[in-house]
Amino acid sequence: MLSKRVRDIIWPLAITLGIIVLVTWGYLIRFPFLQELELKSFDLRMRARGAMVGSTQVGIVAIDEQSLEKVGRWPWSRETMARLVRRLDAFTPRGVGYDISFFDPEKNPAQNEIVRLAQNAEKLGLVPSPGFMVYLKGRLQATNPDLALALALQNCTAPQILGYYFNFSRDARTIATTLETAATYPLLKNVGTQPGRELPLPLVVKARTNIPLLARAARWQAFFNIIPDSDGTIRSYNLAIRYGQHIYQPLAAALACLTNTRKPPTIIAGSLGMIGVQLGDRYVPCNESGRVILNYRGPEKSIPHIPAWKILQGDVDTGAWADKFLLVGVTAPAVYDLRVTPFGVAYPGLEVQATALDNMLKGDFMSRPGWAPMFDIAAIITLSLVCLGCLWRIRPVLSLVGFLVLFAGYILLNQYFFVKRLYWLNLVYPLVAFSLCYLGLNVYRFIFADRQKRQIRQAFSKYLDPNVVNDVVDDPEKLCLGGVKHELTVLFSDIRGFTSISEKLSPEALVRLLNEYLSEMTDIVMKNRGLLDKYIGDAVMAVFGAPRHYPEHPVMACRVGLEMISRLKELNAHWQTQDWNGEKLPAMEIGVGINTGPMVAGNMGSKDRFDYTVMGDNVNLGSRLEGLNKVYGTHIIISQSTLDQVQDLFWVRCLDRVRVKGKDEPVAIYELIEERMPDRPCSVTYLREYEQARRMYEMGRFQQAKTAFAALGSAHPDDPVVHMYAGRVAQLLTSLPQNWDGVYTFTTK
Repeated sequence: MLSKRVRDIIWPLAITLGIIVLVTWGYLIRFPFLQELELKSFDLRMRARGAMVGSTQVGIVAIDEQSLEKVGRWPWSRETMARLVRRLDAFTPRGVGYDISFFDPEKNPAQNEIVRLAQNAEKLGLVPSPGFMVYLKGRLQATNPDLALALALQNCTAPQILGYYFNFSRDARTIATTLETAATYPLLKNVGTQPGRELPLPLVVKARTNIPLLARAARWQAFFNIIPDSDGTIRSYNLAIRYGQHIYQPLAAALACLTNTRKPPTIIAGSLGMIGVQLGDRYVPCNESGRVILNYRGPEKSIPHIPAWKILQGDVDTGAWADKFLLVGVTAPAVYDLRVTPFGVAYPGLEVQATALDNMLKGDFMSRPGWAPMFDIAAIITLSLVCLGCLWRIRPVLSLVGFLVLFAGYILLNQYFFVKRLYWLNLVYPLVAFSLCYLGLNVYRFIFADRQKRQIRQAFSKYLDPNVVNDVVDDPEKLCLGGVKHELTVLFSDIRGFTSISEKLSPEALVRLLNEYLSEMTDIVMKNRGLLDKYIGDAVMAVFGAPRHYPEHPVMACRVGLEMISRLKELNAHWQTQDWNGEKLPAMEIGVGINTGPMVAGNMGSKDRFDYTVMGDNVNLGSRLEGLNKVYGTHIIISQSTLDQVQDLFWVRCLDRVRVKGKDEPVAIYELIEERMPDRPCSVTYLREYEQARRMYEMGRFQQAKTAFAALGSAHPDDPVVHMYAGRVAQLLTSLPQNWDGVYTFTTK
C-alpha cells in the first residue's frame, strides 16, 4: 500500500490533471451547456459594464407608439413616408437608412376603379375626349403613392438606402427580386496563402427586395437580416452574406461606406476566411465568417431617438441632426420588430442596426483576439495548479477565503479586458476548472474527517435529536457546556386525566398506549422541523428554531399543535377498535401551550453528562399556558408574542388577560382555532359576539357581560370558554372586585 505521504501527492495531482484534461477537452469541442453559460456570462458582463458614450454620429428616427397614435396605424401610406423622407432630407444628414421594407405596391382602391372605368369606357357607351384621357393619366400619376415616395427618394440630396431581407430557408416561396441596386462588395483583396478558397459566409437561397420603382429611386438597397446566436440572443452582426455570385452588404455597412464614397467597399480575406472589410474610411476587423461582436451602448434608447411624429409636425431642431447618419424604423412593440439582446428581451431591431453602425464609426467592436484561445487554456491550467499547490493544503476557512478571492479576482481581470480592452475572453471554462479542482481536492481531503464524523454520529444519534447530532458533527466543539440566547418557540403538551386512564389498564397495555401516542406526536414534531427536547412522563416538550435557527419557528409550532389535536382524534377512533383487556378506553384529550420569546439554548448538565435543552422565563410561561387549558376547556393556548408572528396565518380568539403563578406582569392568552384557508371562513362563526361580551367583562360591566355570555351559552352550548366566563362573571357579581383592571390572577400552576 502507498504511504499516506505518497498518497497525498499522487491522488491530488491525478485529480487536478484529470480535471484540466476534461475541461480543456470540453473547451475545444465547445460543450453545449458550458458554451451557453459563456454566452450568458457575456450578457452579464455587458450589463455590469453599463451604458457608454457612442460616436454621437448616429440618430434613430423611431416610429414609436406615440407616432402610431398621432399619425395612424402601421404601415403608413407611402405619401406619409414621402413627407417623412423630405423632412429628413432637410436635416442635411450624411445618409439615411431604412429598416423598413416596401415589398409590394401600395393598394389604392379608388385609383384602381378609375383605371377600370377608363378601360371599359367604350363598352359602357362613354366616349371621353383625348384631352380628358391625358388629364386622367396625369392625375393618376400625380396621386400614385408609390411614385410620390420614389420621387421623394430620388430628389433627396443625402443618400437614401432602403432595406431588404434574405430568406435562409430552402422551403421559402420563390419571390421576384430586384438586386441590381443592392449594395455589394465589388472588390476582394486576398492576403492568405490559399487565394482560391471560398469564403465561409452565410449562404442564402431567397431574397425579397423593394418594388423596382422604389429600389431604383434610392441610392442602394442593403439587407437588414440579423442572425442570432444559438440561444436566440443577438450579440454579433454579419458584415457579408453570399447570394448567387455576389457578396452583399448589410444596412449598417452600406451607410458606413458613405464616409468616403471614392473608396469602393472591399473584403480583406486570409487563408481561413475573412479578416475584415474596408467601408469608406473605416476598416472593420471580423472573424472568418464575417461576423463582428456588437459593443452595445446600453439599454434601449442609449442611441439618440427622434420620434417620427415630431419630424412630420416640424417640431424638431434640424440643426442638431445635421451631418449625422439617420436610421428610420419601427420601434413600437405592437409591430414585433423586437430582438433579444444582452440588455433585454424586447430590444428594437432598429437599435441593433444603429449599434452596428455606431461601432463601425467609432471603431470599438468587441473582439476575440487571435491569442484568446491560448489565454483561455492557460487560465484553465493556472487556476487549477494554484488550487493544487496552495488552497487545498491550508485550513478550510482560509482555503475558502482564498478560493473566493481568486474566483472574484479572475472575474475582475476578465472584466478589465472586457471593458477597457474590448476583449471577450472566456470566463466560464477557467472558473469551472478552478471550482472542480477545489471541490475535488477538498472531497479527497475530508474523506478521513468523514470517518470521524460517522463515529460521532453513531455515538450520539441514539440519545440526541438528529438536528443536534448534525450540529455536533459539523462543529465538535459544541460537545461542551454552555448556551446561546435566541428567540425561539417552545411547545408543551400533556394528556388530560392520564391518571384515570392508567388505572384502567394493565402496565403492558399502558406502555403500549403511551408508546404509540408518543411516537405519533414525536413524528409530527420532527416533520415540522421541531426539536424534541424531552418526555416528561406523558408530557412532550418541543423547541422550534433551535439548534439551527429559522425565522418561521412560531408558525411551525402552531401547525404542530393543530396536527397533534387532529391526529389524536384519529388515534382515539383507532384505539376504540383495539382490545384493552376487556376495558373500554375513554377518549384521550391533550392540552397544548405555545410561547415565543428569548430563551437560552445549549448543552445543560454536568461536564460528563449533559442534554441539549432550553431554559428561561419564556419556557416556564409555555408550560403554564399548557396547564391553563384545564381552566378554559380549550386544547391549544398561545401567548401574545406568538400571536404577533402568526396572526395572519391562523384563526384565534382572545381568551383572557391573566397573571400566571410566578409572574407579576399580565399576559394576553389566545385559543388557537385553526389555520386560515383562502376560501374557508373560521369554523367559530360567532367570534365578533364573543369578543364584544369579553370586552364588557374586561371593562367591569359584569351585568352586561353576564347577559351577553348567557345568550352565547344558549346559542352555543358546546363552547366551554363561554360557560367558563358565564360562571366567572356570576361569581364576580356576588363580590365585586376593587380596582378591577381586567386581569385574572391564577394562584396555582
